[in-house]
Amino acid sequence: MKSYLVWIFGLMCSANVALSQSRDTLRLNIDEAEQQFVKNNLTLLAQKYNIEASKAAIIQAKLLPNPNINYEQGLNTMKTIANDAPIGAFGERTLQIQQLILLAGKRNKQVNVAKINAEITDYQFFEIARGLTYQLHASFYTIHYLQKTLATYEQEIETLNKLLSAYSDQVNRGNVPQKELIRLQSFLVSLETERSNIILEITDNQAILKVLLSDTSTKTVHPVVDDNALEQKSAAGLQLSELINNATDNRYDRKIQEASVRLASADLALQKAMATPDLTIGYSYDRAGSYLNNYHGLTIAMDLPVFNKNQGNIKIAENTIQANKQNLAQTDVQINNDVLQALLKAQEAERLYKTLDKNYLPSFNKLIDGVVQNYQKRNITLLEFMDFLESYKITVTQINTLQNTRMQTFENLNFVVGKKVL
Repeated sequence: MKSYLVWIFGLMCSANVALSQSRDTLRLNIDEAEQQFVKNNLTLLAQKYNIEASKAAIIQAKLLPNPNINYEQGLNTMKTIANDAPIGAFGERTLQIQQLILLAGKRNKQVNVAKINAEITDYQFFEIARGLTYQLHASFYTIHYLQKTLATYEQEIETLNKLLSAYSDQVNRGNVPQKELIRLQSFLVSLETERSNIILEITDNQAILKVLLSDTSTKTVHPVVDDNALEQKSAAGLQLSELINNATDNRYDRKIQEASVRLASADLALQKAMATPDLTIGYSYDRAGSYLNNYHGLTIAMDLPVFNKNQGNIKIAENTIQANKQNLAQTDVQINNDVLQALLKAQEAERLYKTLDKNYLPSFNKLIDGVVQNYQKRNITLLEFMDFLESYKITVTQINTLQNTRMQTFENLNFVVGKKVL
């Protein structure tokens, strides 16, 4: 009965530990992470307000100029006569209403400029999202593979701690040389230092990931990855020309440059229209200040385009078009080289990954238990035991690094193409 109660108590403690760990860990797969990123990322939310602001600029560009009204009331209290007519005290007053009329299609051209600016703002949102999504994926997979490497270190550290605990007593009894215990302790310190460095690297990537997710909790993000699904990914069948065409169609930095050319052209049309003076039409009333009382008049005003024909702004717009065309051409060159380099890196990582014996690591995992037992039975020397642990650690680290590098090159290819191709 007593052993049964102990078993129940142990089970409850284990359940409480597991529950505490689950509360301190946020488990997400890559799709869930993307959904939370799109929903909560503050940079994207701020850019959405910029989009709304650019749409408001279109509304503003469509508005007509307000009419102008001017009223004047005389303050002379003396009774006066104007044009042989008595008008009494405070008799003089004038009223003028004017309306500015934009000529040469300025209003429509301003609306066109505002629309292209709004289009660019929209593209900037997706360009920011493209870069941040790449960051999200890169940190997500880096954490995953670092955690796998960390698990190996913790396994070795746990093994060494058990050995040291057992050997300390044996050293005191004189059954085991003191130098073996010191060598094991030294190796343990080395493992602990390397483990700490891995934890620091995981922490850095955790910080990046939590900022992208706008997660202010103390929970640690634990990436949930289907390694079998990642195994099925391959860069072997990708064609360079198709990838470049996709990048040309989907890269939002190129869309921004292309829209900038159109924006400069629209601005040139506006600046040429600005060379045409606008027309002001109005109505004027004067009660007693003209050659007759109750004067009504039509007013028309226009600047004479003698000196300022907007020559400078027109020249600026013409040169801006040429500069933006060169920037667009440079972007195309950059895209071609980005895609080429990303594809070559992905293919090389894929080639190297395929040389890996997938059954090597599992057999290595089974072998370590036998090595520990053989060392405890003194069938192998301390140097052979430590050499195996070191080789095991290096092998696992290299395999996880290789897998991470493969996924990083795949994500980089998705980034430079502007859409998910792997």
